[in-house]
Amino acid sequence: MNLKYYGIVLLVFVLNASQILAQEREVAKGNKKFNQYAFVDSQKIYLKVAEGGYESADLFSKLGDSFYYNADYSEAVTWYDKLVKKYAESVTPDQYFRYAQALRAVEQYDESDEMIARYQELMDAAGEAYYDPNTITKIRSERQNYEVNKLNVNAKGYSDFAPAFYGEKLLFASTRDTGTFTSRIHKWNNQPFLDLYVGSIDESAQVNSVEKLKGSINTEFHESTATLSPDGASLYFTRNNFTADQYRSDSNKTNKLKLYKAVKGAGDSFENVVELPFNDNDFSTAHPAVSPDGKILYFASDRPGTFGESDLWKVAINEDGSYGEVENLGATINTPGRETFPFIDKTGKLYFSTDGRGGLGGLDVYIYDFEKNMLSNIGAPINSTKDDFTFVYDTDSGKGFFASNRANDPLDDDIYSFIRKACESVLTVNVIDKETKEPLNGALVGVRDLENELLISGEAVAPDATFIYEDPDCGEEYFARAEMKGYTTAEKLVAIPEESSDVNVIIELEKATTSIPPDFDLGKLINPIYFDFDKSYIRPDAAVELAKIIEILKEYPELHIDVRSHTDSRGNDAYNLALSERRNQSTIDYIINEGGIASERLTGRGYGETQLLNKCSNGVKCSEEQHQLNRRSEFIVQDY
Repeated sequence: MNLKYYGIVLLVFVLNASQILAQEREVAKGNKKFNQYAFVDSQKIYLKVAEGGYESADLFSKLGDSFYYNADYSEAVTWYDKLVKKYAESVTPDQYFRYAQALRAVEQYDESDEMIARYQELMDAAGEAYYDPNTITKIRSERQNYEVNKLNVNAKGYSDFAPAFYGEKLLFASTRDTGTFTSRIHKWNNQPFLDLYVGSIDESAQVNSVEKLKGSINTEFHESTATLSPDGASLYFTRNNFTADQYRSDSNKTNKLKLYKAVKGAGDSFENVVELPFNDNDFSTAHPAVSPDGKILYFASDRPGTFGESDLWKVAINEDGSYGEVENLGATINTPGRETFPFIDKTGKLYFSTDGRGGLGGLDVYIYDFEKNMLSNIGAPINSTKDDFTFVYDTDSGKGFFASNRANDPLDDDIYSFIRKACESVLTVNVIDKETKEPLNGALVGVRDLENELLISGEAVAPDATFIYEDPDCGEEYFARAEMKGYTTAEKLVAIPEESSDVNVIIELEKATTSIPPDFDLGKLINPIYFDFDKSYIRPDAAVELAKIIEILKEYPELHIDVRSHTDSRGNDAYNLALSERRNQSTIDYIINEGGIASERLTGRGYGETQLLNKCSNGVKCSEEQHQLNRRSEFIVQDY
């Protein structure tokens, strides 16, 4: 939009929404069992390693997860705290979430909120700050559970928009029935000024018996975008800068938008119109929305501190009728574009229109959940390729209204009704062994909400270890958790779509105890041991892994192992053999000297490149990952 056009819009106030926009711009502990072989309790080993002073992100995360799943939240906090403070770059979103829940369980609420904020930052990190092409593609390919109908009451050739609930009726703005034309309006779009109207809502969400709003709100200038206070005693609305019969403008002779308040008079009329104190002649303040408790007023404005053309703001409504300090809703919501037309539903969710985040085209309606700190495009058929705005929704009835210029000339807005169709979804969870992929019939499955409250639980039944949660809430997220004796507990975050869906989730469980028969490689129980290039000393990260081997040897004092060190094929064969011998001796010496393990329990030698696990022999071109597979240390059980 060029500046000339922008200036014209500001001069005449807006005749419809498009012009207004232009202006503002529990858990398996892994019981230890013995039969013919020994079993390694991973939690016990990790704890001993950590208590021995060893540190790694993997070690702390596994301990934190283990205690969390066992509902030992105090211990979980201890290990998650170490993980976050020392290895922040390695913390996953789910671990931040579990840490936050553990903190809440020990009543460290401020710290919990901080971790939730980090969790959400990571979850929102993908893509551009305001535009994620993958998300937009998904929006365009899906249609939500809304049945949309154009209202019969729309006046052909005029603008009808800004629907608002008015008790059992609908309040809206329209250019109909005034017949008042002035030269400045005629030069623009030949439509009269806006006034507020009210009509009855029938069972099919159509509006009838329309008449002008009674009282002293409507004037010779524009009135639009109104909201009724929860107690019905006050009506907040937008008007040109016209107070006490005086038409005001800024230093550029531009007439801005302002917010006003009227109080309920006799009958259905509203009287005693007053201008709100945080308006200003030099910027616009418009489009009010009141929180369900009546304590916060949301609005749009281009006042100083705005991120873009117009932002969403809020102000406290005090008990004595005064107002607090105006606050910007911040970059989570506001963009360099236009955020406008806020609405708060009965559950406290914020709906608004924006052109700053991409979408289906023009202005799109977005929803923001304050509790989850989650922002999403409401999708089609509410949103279209044109401007879609002034969205209002009754969560009790599932009915609502919005305006759009999708069907007509861009200057002719119409009001649409919608009914949210019943959403019936099913969540199916299957539990399998991570290694064998076989179903774990009898596993215990629980579904929890984001507050970690258990909603439902039961066994995963044969033949496919299936657990079914009937009718989860559409549009919500849950944690599906699976546990089984002898396995580590695991869970997955599951998002239930807004539309009716069959959601299937597979949870893989790792064995918490591992049998160690003769010839078993204990190296499978630890992370790979790495050496610096052409070096044989034990690095700090390798020391953590060797500490695990030491603890296993201490747990089973009769256990003997053969340490086998291997290189990849790069370099001279004889040199690689010698290098592997040096690394093997360093490994054995470390276990003896640092772990206090008797030398007679250890044998070993270096094999160089003589026992490759793949085709990557001399002269064969391979990736670094393929070569890494051959650079390995093995700890082979001999007898015990």
